[in-house]
Amino acid sequence: MTDPTTLFSYEKHVDSRTLRGETLVVTLGAFGDTGAARALLDDHVLNTLPNRVVGRLDMDQVFDYTGHRPQVVLARDRFTDYEKPEVLLHEVTAPDGQPFFLLTGPEPSFQWERIASAMRIVTEQIGIRRTLLVSAFPAPVPHTRDLHVTRWAGDPADIVVHRPMPTDFRLRSSFNAVLTMRLAEAGHDVVGVLAHVPQYLADIAYPDAAIALLRALGEEGGPDIPVGALEQAAQAVRENIDQQVAQAPQLQQLVAGLEENHDRTLTAGPGFDESDMPSAEELAAEVEQYLAGLGDDEGGRDEPDTDERGTDTDED
Repeated sequence: MTDPTTLFSYEKHVDSRTLRGETLVVTLGAFGDTGAARALLDDHVLNTLPNRVVGRLDMDQVFDYTGHRPQVVLARDRFTDYEKPEVLLHEVTAPDGQPFFLLTGPEPSFQWERIASAMRIVTEQIGIRRTLLVSAFPAPVPHTRDLHVTRWAGDPADIVVHRPMPTDFRLRSSFNAVLTMRLAEAGHDVVGVLAHVPQYLADIAYPDAAIALLRALGEEGGPDIPVGALEQAAQAVRENIDQQVAQAPQLQQLVAGLEENHDRTLTAGPGFDESDMPSAEELAAEVEQYLAGLGDDEGGRDEPDTDERGTDTDED
C-alpha cells in the first residue's frame, strides 16, 4: 500500500501535537443523505458550537469528479461559486467545554483502504478513544411514531444502547463500513448510529432525523449537543406533513398501514410468530409501489413537499 499519510494533511496554522480529543464523529456521505439528516446535523453543530478546520483529505487523489460533478455557476460570461468537494476534520468545542472532532464531506470514491489507514493514524495521533459514525436510510416506518435509530459496531460489546437491525442484510458497501472494520481491527471503539427515516419523506429536509441522531450520539458516549433550533424546524415540518396527509386519502392509508405494522412489532408477545410479519423488503416494496402510483392520479402529487433538500451524491 502506498504511504497513507500523504492523503491527509493538517492545516498550516495547526500544530497537530496540540490537538487532543476522545471522540470523533464521522458524517461522511454514502449513497444519498436521506432526510438531509447528515447535512442538518453538520449545519447545526458547526453553526452553534465553536469550531475550526484542522485538517483535510487530498481530494484530487480520492474523489471522482466526473462521476459526482460539483456544482458551478456560469454567471453570463464567467464561472463563479464552484462547490469544491472537501473532506474536512473539524475541532469542535462541546457545550461542556470538552473538544471533539467532526469529519465531514462526501464519500471518497477511491483508495478506501489507504484512507482508512490514514484516519486510523490521525485518530491515534490526537488520542481518539471512540469513533461514532452517523447515517440515515429510507425505511417503511410512519412519521407519527418515534424515529428509530439502529446501532452497529466493530465490536457489539461497545454499543451502549443495543438496537440492531431485525435481520441480516447483504448490501453494497460504503467507505464508512470499511472504516468501521479497519478501526475495529486496530483495537479502536467504533459505533454507528443509523436513523430510520420514513421512506415517503426521504427527499425532504427532515429535522427529526438529525435530532434523533444527535441524541443517539449522546447515548453512545459522544458529545451531548442540545438540539436547539432543530426542534423548532422539526415542529414546522411535522405540521406541514400532517396538513398534507390530512388532504390526501392515499397517504392516510399508507401511514395507517405503516402504523399498524409498527405497532404490531412493538406489542408482539412471547408467542408472536415472526413469520406473520411482513419483511422489511416487503414493506419497502409496498411503499415503492405506492410512490410509483402517485403519478397516475390527476390533480397534482400527494406526497409532502416540505422544504425539499435533496443531494446529488450517492448515501444512506
